[in-house]
Amino acid sequence: MRKILNIFEFYKTTLPFNLMFCAIAVFLGGPDCFFIFFLSFGFLASISYKEFYRKNDYLFYVNNGVSKIQLLVFSYFMTFCTAVLFGFMIFLKNKLF
Repeated sequence: MRKILNIFEFYKTTLPFNLMFCAIAVFLGGPDCFFIFFLSFGFLASISYKEFYRKNDYLFYVNNGVSKIQLLVFSYFMTFCTAVLFGFMIFLKNKLF
């Protein structure tokens, strides 16, 4: 349970940076670009930011028994689930209203 909470905490720290890049994409390319950037470029940019500027944060997760690969895979999985949830909500909004 502690591992899952640590992975979720890592995901929460990457989410604001990812959303910032996606907001820029929405302003420049429209709302359809959100999902493409959220799943690809935004996620990679947030991981790159963590890799270059917050490298010591990985030590905390390693000390708690979570490898870097686990962090990246589960974070991308949660990003994918979030994108699917947002997409489904937008689909329902467009169909119902």
